[in-house]
Amino acid sequence: VQGGMFESLRQESLERLVDMDFPGYAVGGVSVGEPKDEMLRIMAHTPHRLPAHKPRYLMGVGTPEDLVEGVRVGVDMFDCVMPTRNARNGTLFTRYGDLKLRNARHKSDPQPIDPSCTCYACAGTSGVSWHDGGREGFSRAYMHHLDRCGEMLGPMLATVHNLHYYLNLMQEVRDALDAGDFAGMAARFKGDRARGI
Repeated sequence: VQGGMFESLRQESLERLVDMDFPGYAVGGVSVGEPKDEMLRIMAHTPHRLPAHKPRYLMGVGTPEDLVEGVRVGVDMFDCVMPTRNARNGTLFTRYGDLKLRNARHKSDPQPIDPSCTCYACAGTSGVSWHDGGREGFSRAYMHHLDRCGEMLGPMLATVHNLHYYLNLMQEVRDALDAGDFAGMAARFKGDRARGI
């Protein structure tokens, strides 16, 4: 479904595509440089107008906040380069906001990227988060060092972490939907992310 920022064009595109009875529908032309409020307006316009019994795919939208909002308005699937691109550029996603590895404050920080995370970068081979008593994994200081030196292990570990974060976020979304608590989960998610690191 296309149509830029024009709801009438999107509606026309949507109606014609639905008439063709595809097995699923892709919503494109969103998150291509328009202001955030415009992106959210168009994102909210289209998915719930598509057949609910067929997959609804939103192309290229990928902040954690946008994924949760997308699910709220009826999106089933997403794709985005954000977890890997941001990892390569020193930005890591955590429960409490984005961690910018290049900030000097991480130079001596002994904590893992996200103390609640069980990915290899944060918890090592134990799979036990720092919050649960694990002490393996890589510190923010070491990750900062790898990023500053251009050592390729840095973006590899950062990518492992960011992908793990996204997989866990979407599992939380699925679990909340199954439990009938999506609104509560979304509110907790928003509060945690706003809290900051």
